[in-house]
Amino acid sequence: MKRELISRVLELLELKGEPSFPNYFEWALTHSSYANEKGTTSYERLEFLGDSIVGFAIAHRTFELFDRMPEGEMAKIKAVVGSEPVLSDMSKEIGLSNLILTGKSLELASEKDMESIFADVFESTIAAVFLNYGFDVTYALISKLLTEKIKAVAERRLFFDYKTDLQEYTQERFGVLPEYILIDEKGPAHKKTYTFEVKINGVSYGRGSGRSKKSAEQMAAKLAFRRLKRI
Repeated sequence: MKRELISRVLELLELKGEPSFPNYFEWALTHSSYANEKGTTSYERLEFLGDSIVGFAIAHRTFELFDRMPEGEMAKIKAVVGSEPVLSDMSKEIGLSNLILTGKSLELASEKDMESIFADVFESTIAAVFLNYGFDVTYALISKLLTEKIKAVAERRLFFDYKTDLQEYTQERFGVLPEYILIDEKGPAHKKTYTFEVKINGVSYGRGSGRSKKSAEQMAAKLAFRRLKRI
C-alpha cells in the first residue's frame, strides 16, 4: 500500500524521477489519528515546514506578477491564497484529499470537519516535494497550482471578507454589529486552532474554526451570513 500511495501522489503532482526520501510522501498524508493507531509518523512536522514554503512562494509569485503593487495589497493576496479554504479546495482539486490516511476517530467526519486537514495535507505534501526534489521544482509546482488564485484575488474574482458582508447586513437589518466570542483554543503554539462564535443581539448564528483568530472569525461570519440570508 505504501508504494502504491507514493506512486499515486507523484502521479497527481506530475513529478518525474524517483524521490530520494519516499517515506516523506507517506507521512505527508498521515493524520495523527492514523499515526497513533499504527505507530507511524504523522504529517505535523512536514506541515509546519510546508506552511512557510507555501507562504514564501505565494509572496514571491505575487511580487513577480505585480511589480507596482504596494505591500499592503500583496499581504492581502498572501493571506487569502494561503488561507485554509483556498488550500483545502486545492487539495481536493488535485486529489490529495482522497489519499489521506485517517484513524477510527475520523471515520464519521464530514467533509466540513475535514477542511483544515485537507489544507494541512496540501502544505505537508509541498514540504515532502521540497525535501525530495529541491526548491526549484517545489516553487514551479506551487506557481502552477496557485498562480491563477493569486490573479483571481488581485482582480477581486476570488475574495472573501465575510466579516464585512455580515457587518453591513446586520447594521442594515438589525441596527447592531455582530459580536465575536472566542470559545475554544487548542493545539501547540505553532499550530493553534481557534473557534469563534458570532452573536447578533445575543443570539448565536454560527461557529467557525481556523488556524488564526482572523480566519476563525471569517468562517463564523460566513456561516452566520448564509444562515441570515435564508431567514
